[in-house]
Amino acid sequence: AASDVYKRQLWSRTKADAKPRELNHPSDLMVQDMIQLSDSFALPPRLRNQTFKVIGIVTYQFEHEYSTSFSLEGINQDHIDLTVTEEGGRASAEFSLSIAQDQVEQIFNLDQFSEVFDGQGRARVECTSKLDLEAWLDDSYVQRAHSEAGYFYNSDCRGKGPSTYEGDGEPFQYHSLVNQDQSKAVEIEVYEGGETEVSLTLYRPIEDIKELWPAEKK
Repeated sequence: AASDVYKRQLWSRTKADAKPRELNHPSDLMVQDMIQLSDSFALPPRLRNQTFKVIGIVTYQFEHEYSTSFSLEGINQDHIDLTVTEEGGRASAEFSLSIAQDQVEQIFNLDQFSEVFDGQGRARVECTSKLDLEAWLDDSYVQRAHSEAGYFYNSDCRGKGPSTYEGDGEPFQYHSLVNQDQSKAVEIEVYEGGETEVSLTLYRPIEDIKELWPAEKK
């Protein structure tokens, strides 16, 4: 029928006119998208001039504020977490590297480190060894956050509204330490049962993300 022919033509034209997805800002990253970082010597070797694929997206909640974290995988199977923040109209990039318990024990003075959890939020922690993580670490840190309540969501909550996920996240206690110029941090998440995640975080200009490529549709 003529109407069927018209529908087929309309459908064909709609498909042909579909524009490829644009990716103009890191905060819009989706799974399978790619990023390339700058060749700045201020970046650690495992970040400098490296290309990463987004392999997962998770969400953190503090009170009623949500932040999106992108799980990145490099060509050498390096795994880095990226959080894009915005303050005063200016975006910045937070790169976080998870470290294991035995690394924590080698890097930090453990008597001082225990004060992060047991003290009054005024711990001072020194590095006793930087292993092969010198670019991620400073000589000493002071505590910035103590036992802040947070929730972890193993999903992308962007655009869905707080009410969709309120109360469904996995609760944890958040502690953080920062160096003198606030360019590096140690972030700690303590979950129910005592499971503890420790990450080394770098605060960098958003310009360190040089290129963005949207995933190809299949």
